[in-house]
Amino acid sequence: MRLSGLYALAVAILLTMLTACSDSNDDLLEVITSTDSDTASSVSKRTVLVYMVATNSLGSNGFDLEDISEMQEAMSQYTEGECRLLIYHLNYSSTYPTLTEIRNDGAGSYVTDTLVTYPSTAQASVTTARMSQVIADAQDLAPANDYGLILWSHATGSVRSITKAVATIRDYAEDDGATMPIDSLAAAIPDGTFSFIYADACYLGAIEVAYQLRNKADYFVGSPTEIPAFGMPYDENIPCFFEDEPAIEQACINTYSYYSEFYRDDLTQAENEAYRSIAIAMVDCSRLSELASICHSIHATAQTLTSTDQLQHYHLYYPHIYFDFKQYTQAISTDSSLSDQFDELLEQTVVYKACTESLFGLLTIDEDNFCGLSTYIIGESDATNDAFYKTLDWYNDVIAQ
Repeated sequence: MRLSGLYALAVAILLTMLTACSDSNDDLLEVITSTDSDTASSVSKRTVLVYMVATNSLGSNGFDLEDISEMQEAMSQYTEGECRLLIYHLNYSSTYPTLTEIRNDGAGSYVTDTLVTYPSTAQASVTTARMSQVIADAQDLAPANDYGLILWSHATGSVRSITKAVATIRDYAEDDGATMPIDSLAAAIPDGTFSFIYADACYLGAIEVAYQLRNKADYFVGSPTEIPAFGMPYDENIPCFFEDEPAIEQACINTYSYYSEFYRDDLTQAENEAYRSIAIAMVDCSRLSELASICHSIHATAQTLTSTDQLQHYHLYYPHIYFDFKQYTQAISTDSSLSDQFDELLEQTVVYKACTESLFGLLTIDEDNFCGLSTYIIGESDATNDAFYKTLDWYNDVIAQ
Protein backbone atom coordinates (compact mmCIF):
# COMPACT_ATOMS: atom_id res chain seq x y z
CA MET A 1 0.00 0.00 0.00
CA ARG A 2 1.46 3.37 -1.05
CA LEU A 3 0.59 6.69 0.55
CA SER A 4 0.82 10.02 -1.23
CA GLY A 5 0.31 13.72 -0.75
CA LEU A 6 -0.82 15.13 2.59
CA TYR A 7 -1.81 11.66 3.77
CA ALA A 8 1.76 10.41 3.36
CA LEU A 9 3.07 13.51 5.09
CA ALA A 10 0.70 12.97 8.01
CA VAL A 11 1.80 9.36 8.38
CA ALA A 12 5.45 10.41 8.11
CA ILE A 13 4.98 12.91 10.94
CA LEU A 14 3.24 10.27 13.03
CA LEU A 15 6.01 7.77 12.39
CA THR A 16 8.69 10.27 13.29
CA MET A 17 7.13 10.14 16.73
CA LEU A 18 6.38 6.43 16.90
CA THR A 19 9.17 4.50 15.15
CA ALA A 20 11.91 2.85 17.17
CA CYS A 21 14.41 3.92 15.46
CA SER A 22 34.43 9.49 26.61
CA ASP A 23 33.06 6.03 27.56
CA SER A 24 35.15 5.36 30.67
CA ASN A 25 34.34 6.60 34.16
CA ASP A 26 35.20 4.59 37.26
CA ASP A 27 32.45 6.35 39.23
CA LEU A 28 29.85 4.67 37.02
CA LEU A 29 30.78 1.27 38.42
CA GLU A 30 29.61 2.10 41.94
CA VAL A 31 26.45 0.24 42.84
CA ILE A 32 24.12 2.17 45.14
CA THR A 33 22.12 -0.77 46.41
CA SER A 34 22.55 -4.43 45.77
CA THR A 35 19.92 -7.13 45.53
CA ASP A 36 16.65 -6.77 47.36
CA SER A 37 15.70 -10.24 46.19
CA ASP A 38 16.15 -13.60 47.85
CA THR A 39 16.14 -15.24 44.41
CA ALA A 40 18.59 -18.14 44.41
CA SER A 41 21.84 -17.70 42.49
CA SER A 42 22.07 -21.31 41.33
CA VAL A 43 23.13 -21.81 37.74
CA SER A 44 20.17 -21.77 35.37
CA LYS A 45 19.81 -22.99 31.80
CA ARG A 46 19.79 -19.49 30.31
CA THR A 47 19.65 -15.88 31.41
CA VAL A 48 18.24 -13.35 28.95
CA LEU A 49 19.18 -9.71 29.55
CA VAL A 50 17.11 -6.89 28.05
CA TYR A 51 19.11 -3.65 27.87
CA MET A 52 16.35 -1.05 27.74
CA VAL A 53 17.28 2.63 27.45
CA ALA A 54 14.04 4.63 27.31
CA THR A 55 15.06 8.19 28.19
CA ASN A 56 13.84 9.22 24.76
CA SER A 57 10.58 9.43 22.79
CA LEU A 58 9.99 5.69 23.16
CA GLY A 59 9.90 6.03 26.93
CA SER A 60 7.96 9.27 27.00
CA ASN A 61 5.27 7.58 24.88
CA GLY A 62 5.19 4.50 27.12
CA PHE A 63 6.44 1.90 24.65
CA ASP A 64 8.95 0.57 27.21
CA LEU A 65 6.20 -0.10 29.74
CA GLU A 66 4.06 -1.78 27.10
CA ASP A 67 6.92 -4.14 26.21
CA ILE A 68 7.64 -4.83 29.87
CA SER A 69 3.96 -5.72 30.29
CA GLU A 70 4.36 -8.27 27.50
CA MET A 71 7.40 -9.70 29.29
CA GLN A 72 5.39 -9.95 32.50
CA GLU A 73 2.66 -11.80 30.62
CA ALA A 74 5.23 -14.22 29.23
CA MET A 75 6.74 -14.89 32.65
CA SER A 76 3.27 -15.39 34.17
CA GLN A 77 2.91 -18.38 31.85
CA TYR A 78 6.45 -19.67 32.38
CA THR A 79 6.47 -22.37 35.03
CA GLU A 80 9.57 -24.42 34.20
CA GLY A 81 11.85 -22.05 36.11
CA GLU A 82 15.01 -23.05 34.26
CA CYS A 83 15.58 -19.65 32.60
CA ARG A 84 15.74 -16.12 33.96
CA LEU A 85 14.69 -12.78 32.48
CA LEU A 86 16.56 -9.64 33.57
CA ILE A 87 15.89 -6.05 32.48
CA TYR A 88 18.18 -3.07 32.73
CA HIS A 89 15.69 -0.20 32.54
CA LEU A 90 15.82 3.56 32.59
CA ASN A 91 13.12 6.03 31.55
CA TYR A 92 12.16 9.60 32.41
CA SER A 93 10.15 8.56 35.45
CA SER A 94 13.00 6.49 36.92
CA THR A 95 14.82 7.89 39.91
CA TYR A 96 17.67 5.48 39.22
CA PRO A 97 18.32 2.91 36.50
CA THR A 98 17.77 -0.61 37.78
CA LEU A 99 18.52 -4.20 36.96
CA THR A 100 15.37 -6.16 37.74
CA GLU A 101 14.22 -9.73 37.30
CA ILE A 102 10.72 -10.73 36.26
CA ARG A 103 9.87 -14.23 37.41
CA ASN A 104 6.88 -16.48 37.80
CA ASP A 105 5.34 -16.31 41.28
CA GLY A 106 4.18 -19.95 41.19
CA ALA A 107 0.52 -18.92 41.29
CA GLY A 108 -0.13 -17.86 37.69
CA SER A 109 1.29 -14.35 37.92
CA TYR A 110 4.68 -12.68 38.13
CA VAL A 111 7.00 -11.03 40.63
CA THR A 112 9.50 -8.26 39.88
CA ASP A 113 12.66 -8.24 41.98
CA THR A 114 15.14 -5.35 42.05
CA LEU A 115 18.63 -6.83 41.84
CA VAL A 116 20.76 -3.71 41.44
CA THR A 117 20.14 0.03 41.57
CA TYR A 118 22.75 2.08 39.71
CA PRO A 119 23.88 5.70 40.08
CA SER A 120 21.85 8.06 37.91
CA THR A 121 24.96 9.69 36.43
CA ALA A 122 23.95 11.65 33.33
CA GLN A 123 24.01 9.57 30.15
CA ALA A 124 25.66 6.65 31.94
CA SER A 125 23.49 4.06 30.19
CA VAL A 126 25.21 4.66 26.84
CA THR A 127 28.76 4.26 28.16
CA THR A 128 30.82 1.10 27.78
CA ALA A 129 31.47 1.20 31.52
CA ARG A 130 27.78 1.00 32.44
CA MET A 131 26.84 -1.66 29.89
CA SER A 132 29.86 -3.79 30.79
CA GLN A 133 28.95 -3.54 34.46
CA VAL A 134 25.33 -4.50 33.81
CA ILE A 135 26.41 -7.58 31.84
CA ALA A 136 28.82 -8.55 34.59
CA ASP A 137 26.12 -8.07 37.24
CA ALA A 138 23.68 -10.20 35.23
CA GLN A 139 26.23 -13.00 35.04
CA ASP A 140 27.00 -12.72 38.75
CA LEU A 141 23.42 -12.48 40.01
CA ALA A 142 21.80 -14.81 37.48
CA PRO A 143 24.55 -17.27 36.50
CA ALA A 144 23.61 -19.55 33.63
CA ASN A 145 25.00 -22.02 31.18
CA ASP A 146 23.96 -19.72 28.35
CA TYR A 147 23.09 -16.04 27.87
CA GLY A 148 21.00 -13.97 25.46
CA LEU A 149 20.99 -10.20 24.98
CA ILE A 150 18.21 -7.95 23.69
CA LEU A 151 19.13 -4.40 22.68
CA TRP A 152 16.13 -2.08 23.14
CA SER A 153 16.11 1.61 22.27
CA HIS A 154 16.41 3.98 19.34
CA ALA A 155 19.25 3.42 16.89
CA THR A 156 20.66 4.70 13.62
CA GLY A 157 22.98 1.79 12.78
CA SER A 158 26.52 1.98 11.45
CA VAL A 159 26.74 5.78 11.13
CA ARG A 160 26.48 8.57 13.67
CA SER A 161 23.58 10.55 12.22
CA ILE A 162 20.67 9.90 9.91
CA THR A 163 18.26 12.38 8.38
CA LYS A 164 14.62 12.29 9.43
CA ALA A 165 12.86 15.62 9.72
CA VAL A 166 16.30 16.85 10.81
CA ALA A 167 19.65 15.14 11.21
CA THR A 168 19.35 12.76 14.15
CA ILE A 169 22.19 11.07 16.05
CA ARG A 170 21.18 7.85 17.79
CA ASP A 171 23.90 5.22 17.14
CA TYR A 172 22.70 2.41 19.43
CA ALA A 173 20.50 3.74 22.25
CA GLU A 174 19.55 7.29 23.07
CA ASP A 175 19.86 8.38 26.70
CA ASP A 176 18.42 11.87 26.95
CA GLY A 177 20.34 12.96 23.86
CA ALA A 178 23.56 11.02 24.45
CA THR A 179 24.23 7.92 22.36
CA MET A 180 26.48 4.85 22.11
CA PRO A 181 28.38 4.42 18.81
CA ILE A 182 28.53 0.89 17.43
CA ASP A 183 32.23 0.47 18.20
CA SER A 184 31.55 1.43 21.82
CA LEU A 185 28.67 -1.06 21.92
CA ALA A 186 30.97 -3.82 20.72
CA ALA A 187 33.61 -2.83 23.26
CA ALA A 188 31.06 -3.14 26.07
CA ILE A 189 30.11 -6.73 25.24
CA PRO A 190 32.61 -9.46 26.19
CA ASP A 191 33.54 -11.86 23.40
CA GLY A 192 31.75 -15.20 23.39
CA THR A 193 29.26 -14.32 26.12
CA PHE A 194 25.93 -14.56 24.32
CA SER A 195 24.39 -17.26 22.19
CA PHE A 196 22.27 -14.57 20.55
CA ILE A 197 21.88 -10.81 20.34
CA TYR A 198 18.48 -9.57 19.19
CA ALA A 199 18.43 -5.88 18.25
CA ASP A 200 14.94 -4.52 18.85
CA ALA A 201 15.87 -1.13 17.43
CA CYS A 202 15.97 0.58 14.04
CA TYR A 203 18.66 0.18 11.40
CA LEU A 204 20.94 -2.25 13.28
CA GLY A 205 20.46 -4.96 10.64
CA ALA A 206 23.55 -3.81 8.76
CA ILE A 207 26.52 -5.90 7.66
CA GLU A 208 28.78 -3.41 9.43
CA VAL A 209 26.93 -3.81 12.74
CA ALA A 210 26.77 -7.60 12.49
CA TYR A 211 30.48 -7.73 11.68
CA GLN A 212 31.38 -5.40 14.55
CA LEU A 213 29.53 -7.83 16.85
CA ARG A 214 30.77 -11.02 15.14
CA ASN A 215 32.70 -12.26 18.18
CA LYS A 216 30.00 -11.35 20.68
CA ALA A 217 27.29 -13.91 19.87
CA ASP A 218 26.51 -16.99 17.82
CA TYR A 219 23.53 -15.33 16.14
CA PHE A 220 22.55 -11.73 15.56
CA VAL A 221 19.08 -10.44 14.66
CA GLY A 222 18.37 -6.97 13.35
CA SER A 223 16.36 -4.88 10.92
CA PRO A 224 17.95 -2.88 8.08
CA THR A 225 15.06 -0.40 8.30
CA GLU A 226 13.04 1.54 10.80
CA ILE A 227 10.79 -0.67 12.88
CA PRO A 228 7.46 0.22 14.49
CA ALA A 229 7.82 1.55 18.01
CA PHE A 230 5.83 -1.37 19.45
CA GLY A 231 8.92 -3.55 18.99
CA MET A 232 8.85 -7.31 18.83
CA PRO A 233 6.00 -9.30 20.44
CA TYR A 234 7.73 -10.13 23.72
CA ASP A 235 4.88 -12.28 24.98
CA GLU A 236 5.44 -14.58 21.99
CA ASN A 237 9.23 -14.35 21.76
CA ILE A 238 10.33 -14.78 25.39
CA PRO A 239 9.22 -18.45 25.31
CA CYS A 240 11.31 -18.89 22.14
CA PHE A 241 14.36 -17.53 23.90
CA PHE A 242 13.77 -20.00 26.75
CA GLU A 243 13.72 -23.17 24.62
CA ASP A 244 16.45 -25.74 25.31
CA GLU A 245 18.13 -24.37 22.19
CA PRO A 246 16.98 -20.76 21.78
CA ALA A 247 14.48 -20.70 18.92
CA ILE A 248 15.78 -17.47 17.39
CA GLU A 249 14.45 -18.14 13.91
CA GLN A 250 10.97 -18.76 15.33
CA ALA A 251 11.23 -15.46 17.20
CA CYS A 252 11.98 -13.76 13.87
CA ILE A 253 9.01 -15.51 12.29
CA ASN A 254 6.81 -14.34 15.17
CA THR A 255 7.95 -10.76 14.71
CA TYR A 256 7.37 -10.85 10.96
CA SER A 257 3.91 -12.41 11.40
CA TYR A 258 2.97 -9.89 14.09
CA TYR A 259 3.62 -6.96 11.76
CA SER A 260 2.54 -8.47 8.45
CA GLU A 261 -0.88 -9.07 10.06
CA PHE A 262 -0.78 -6.06 12.38
CA TYR A 263 -4.03 -4.89 13.93
CA ARG A 264 -4.91 -3.03 17.11
CA ASP A 265 -8.34 -1.83 18.19
CA ASP A 266 -6.93 1.45 19.50
CA LEU A 267 -5.57 2.49 16.08
CA THR A 268 -7.30 3.76 12.97
CA GLN A 269 -7.50 1.71 9.80
CA ALA A 270 -4.85 3.90 8.17
CA GLU A 271 -2.51 3.48 11.14
CA ASN A 272 -2.99 -0.30 11.18
CA GLU A 273 -2.21 -0.47 7.48
CA ALA A 274 0.88 1.70 7.89
CA TYR A 275 2.17 -0.45 10.74
CA ARG A 276 2.04 -3.61 8.63
CA SER A 277 5.72 -2.97 8.09
CA ILE A 278 8.82 -4.95 9.01
CA ALA A 279 12.12 -6.15 7.63
CA ILE A 280 14.14 -8.60 9.68
CA ALA A 281 17.11 -10.94 9.32
CA MET A 282 18.96 -13.51 11.41
CA VAL A 283 22.72 -13.84 10.92
CA ASP A 284 25.02 -16.76 11.69
CA CYS A 285 28.00 -14.87 13.09
CA SER A 286 30.40 -17.78 12.53
CA ARG A 287 30.21 -17.08 8.78
CA LEU A 288 31.01 -13.37 8.92
CA SER A 289 34.80 -13.56 8.81
CA GLU A 290 34.74 -15.73 5.69
CA LEU A 291 32.16 -13.43 4.14
CA ALA A 292 34.38 -10.44 4.89
CA SER A 293 37.33 -12.16 3.20
CA ILE A 294 35.38 -12.68 -0.03
CA CYS A 295 34.05 -9.13 0.08
CA HIS A 296 37.61 -7.85 0.55
CA SER A 297 38.57 -9.58 -2.69
CA ILE A 298 35.56 -8.10 -4.45
CA HIS A 299 36.39 -4.59 -3.24
CA ALA A 300 40.01 -4.99 -4.35
CA THR A 301 38.90 -4.97 -8.00
CA ALA A 302 35.55 -3.19 -7.57
CA GLN A 303 34.10 -0.86 -10.14
CA THR A 304 32.78 2.52 -9.01
CA LEU A 305 29.05 3.07 -9.31
CA THR A 306 28.06 6.22 -11.12
CA SER A 307 24.70 6.24 -9.35
CA THR A 308 22.95 4.48 -6.48
CA ASP A 309 19.49 5.33 -7.79
CA GLN A 310 18.81 1.76 -8.92
CA LEU A 311 19.76 0.19 -5.60
CA GLN A 312 17.21 -0.89 -3.03
CA HIS A 313 17.50 1.53 -0.14
CA TYR A 314 16.22 1.18 3.42
CA HIS A 315 16.01 4.77 4.60
CA LEU A 316 12.64 6.52 4.42
CA TYR A 317 14.16 9.98 4.12
CA TYR A 318 16.73 11.79 1.96
CA PRO A 319 19.59 11.38 1.55
CA HIS A 320 19.34 7.58 1.29
CA ILE A 321 22.41 6.17 3.01
CA TYR A 322 21.56 2.49 3.62
CA PHE A 323 21.36 0.14 0.64
CA ASP A 324 20.87 -3.58 0.12
CA PHE A 325 24.16 -5.29 0.92
CA LYS A 326 23.86 -8.03 -1.68
CA GLN A 327 22.64 -5.84 -4.52
CA TYR A 328 25.41 -3.30 -3.90
CA THR A 329 28.14 -5.94 -3.67
CA GLN A 330 26.98 -7.57 -6.89
CA ALA A 331 26.85 -4.17 -8.60
CA ILE A 332 30.50 -3.35 -7.83
CA SER A 333 31.89 -6.85 -8.47
CA THR A 334 33.95 -7.39 -11.61
CA ASP A 335 34.66 -11.10 -10.99
CA SER A 336 31.79 -13.52 -11.64
CA SER A 337 33.50 -16.33 -9.71
CA LEU A 338 33.80 -14.15 -6.60
CA SER A 339 30.21 -13.02 -7.07
CA ASP A 340 29.04 -16.63 -7.08
CA GLN A 341 31.06 -17.41 -3.95
CA PHE A 342 29.64 -14.32 -2.28
CA ASP A 343 26.05 -15.28 -3.12
CA GLU A 344 26.50 -18.81 -1.79
CA LEU A 345 28.13 -17.72 1.43
CA LEU A 346 25.62 -14.94 2.03
CA GLU A 347 22.81 -17.51 1.86
CA GLN A 348 24.62 -19.50 4.56
CA THR A 349 25.21 -16.38 6.64
CA VAL A 350 21.69 -14.90 6.57
CA VAL A 351 19.77 -17.92 7.80
CA TYR A 352 16.38 -16.16 7.91
CA LYS A 353 15.05 -13.02 6.26
CA ALA A 354 11.60 -11.60 5.68
CA CYS A 355 10.07 -8.27 4.73
CA THR A 356 6.72 -6.73 4.03
CA GLU A 357 6.11 -5.22 0.59
CA SER A 358 6.35 -1.70 1.93
CA LEU A 359 7.47 0.24 4.97
CA PHE A 360 4.76 2.41 6.51
CA GLY A 361 3.27 2.77 3.02
CA LEU A 362 6.15 5.09 2.13
CA LEU A 363 8.91 2.81 0.87
CA THR A 364 8.57 -0.21 -1.40
CA ILE A 365 10.84 -3.19 -0.80
CA ASP A 366 11.67 -5.35 -3.80
CA GLU A 367 11.83 -8.87 -2.37
CA ASP A 368 14.18 -9.93 -5.18
CA ASN A 369 16.67 -7.33 -3.97
CA PHE A 370 16.23 -7.89 -0.25
CA CYS A 371 19.05 -9.87 1.34
CA GLY A 372 18.15 -8.94 4.93
CA LEU A 373 21.15 -6.68 5.56
CA SER A 374 21.96 -3.12 4.62
CA THR A 375 25.29 -1.50 3.89
CA TYR A 376 26.56 2.06 4.01
CA ILE A 377 28.19 3.59 0.93
CA ILE A 378 30.86 6.21 1.50
CA GLY A 379 30.04 9.46 -0.21
CA GLU A 380 26.26 9.06 0.06
CA SER A 381 26.10 11.00 3.33
CA ASP A 382 28.40 13.59 4.90
CA ALA A 383 32.04 13.80 5.91
CA THR A 384 31.30 13.12 9.58
CA ASN A 385 29.53 9.85 8.81
CA ASP A 386 32.25 8.86 6.34
CA ALA A 387 34.96 9.52 8.93
CA PHE A 388 33.21 7.47 11.60
CA TYR A 389 32.52 4.65 9.15
CA LYS A 390 36.25 4.40 8.46
CA THR A 391 36.83 3.49 12.13
CA LEU A 392 34.63 0.37 11.93
CA ASP A 393 35.99 -3.14 11.48
CA TRP A 394 34.10 -3.75 8.23
CA TYR A 395 35.69 -0.77 6.52
CA ASN A 396 39.20 -1.61 7.72
CA ASP A 397 38.99 -5.36 7.07
CA VAL A 398 37.01 -5.25 3.82
CA ILE A 399 37.03 -1.93 2.01
CA ALA A 400 40.38 -0.35 2.89
CA GLN A 401 43.04 -1.79 0.58
